[in-house]
Amino acid sequence: MQTSIAKPTAISRSAFQWILHQALVADERYIYRGLIGSMAQDMPTIQKVAMVKKDEDIQQTLDVWSDLDIQCLGFFHFEEDAASTELVGGMPDAYIELKVRLSEKGRLDLLAYHCHKNVESVEKINLDLIEDGHTDKLV
Repeated sequence: MQTSIAKPTAISRSAFQWILHQALVADERYIYRGLIGSMAQDMPTIQKVAMVKKDEDIQQTLDVWSDLDIQCLGFFHFEEDAASTELVGGMPDAYIELKVRLSEKGRLDLLAYHCHKNVESVEKINLDLIEDGHTDKLV
């Protein structure tokens, strides 16, 4: 388990597009889920993503990210799928859960929640979409 992090306030366009693209091409043989992160010095922007097809991939990815100085901020999955205990167990005390909703006619929504393990609270949040390479939020 990792230490708690500051609550992210933004997501990079490339991370956002990658998560949604992976939802569209999801392989039925695997659970659609992955980790979201940020370079330690660049927080609180979600800019790193990695798919985790099996439970063993979770810890392996966290170990690789740790070596690369990438802080895990949370995870993503389809809205209708429950998060596994292994996935939640690898998260810091406070983490972000992104739920991907696939609707009719190809509409994709990304719903963000700030979660706390210790108090079992969930708070819906808004993430600003920022262009890659920019540090300022776009309005």
